[in-house]
Amino acid sequence: MTVQPEEVVRLKHRLEAVRDDVTSFISANRRSLRGGPLADDNVSQDAAKDFAANADSAVDVTRQFVDQLDITIAGLESAVATYRLADDTQAIALQQITKDH
Repeated sequence: MTVQPEEVVRLKHRLEAVRDDVTSFISANRRSLRGGPLADDNVSQDAAKDFAANADSAVDVTRQFVDQLDITIAGLESAVATYRLADDTQAIALQQITKDH
């Protein structure tokens, strides 16, 4: 299987955009995701705690997703660097062959 380097770069950019969008959304909305009690009674207070715990859990999972995106992006960056190194090595070898003949 052959993957063109520009496709790897394109995928990396798309993943970076997703990561940035998700991070921005969480930063902008974390407080509102937690909500608050709708009334002063004990049931409302308890429900608000449960909603807040669920929101915190969702944010934690989302952060784990962002961490995995970061790992994937770093892997793609490494692949691009490897492609470039291979291309440079081949170009130098080809120049040497041309020069020797």
